[in-house]
Amino acid sequence: MIAFLEGILVTGGTEAVVSVGGGIGLDVRVSVLSAGQLPVPGESVRLYTHLAVREDNWSLYGFVEAEERAMFRLLISVSGVGPKVAMGMLSHASGRDIAAYLRTGDEKSLTRLPGIGKKSAARLVVELGQKVPEAVVGDGPVGTASGGLPDGLGEALAVMGAMGLAPARAEQALLRARQLDDQLDKDLERWVKAALQNL
Repeated sequence: MIAFLEGILVTGGTEAVVSVGGGIGLDVRVSVLSAGQLPVPGESVRLYTHLAVREDNWSLYGFVEAEERAMFRLLISVSGVGPKVAMGMLSHASGRDIAAYLRTGDEKSLTRLPGIGKKSAARLVVELGQKVPEAVVGDGPVGTASGGLPDGLGEALAVMGAMGLAPARAEQALLRARQLDDQLDKDLERWVKAALQNL
């Protein structure tokens, strides 16, 4: 497996070409978001990669950040989501945003991404909602789709953790409850009760 490549960027865009020396240039497919972070042609570049092998085609996908590649690999682990669909999703939303959609069960936001219908969105939430690893979400906590975590989430998680609930499952339930009532985080007891109804 090719973990990463380093070389000189020959052409940018979503169909980038990287010269890796020895007279070899590699075609690398990158997301729109990653393409926007590439240097200008002629400069050195390092991309984390994933090699997708099919009977009739080998495709190399590149990512500026390891977290984006981790989300890509997580997405393609779901039946019906291939590399092209996963790359399309990551071209319209960052890995952190998709992680937030999955953790909060935000199927509506997932269906706004290309190639994802209602059934696919539901399958993604069920299969990945509690599996988003730290490598995908980065060093900080996962944000909500609106861009921030509600006040008091840590305290609410502690209460639900004391009840024996897994952190990822508890967070998903809490954030889903708050989507229905954005004032719930002002009353810890009400918030936890509402979250328990979402389990």
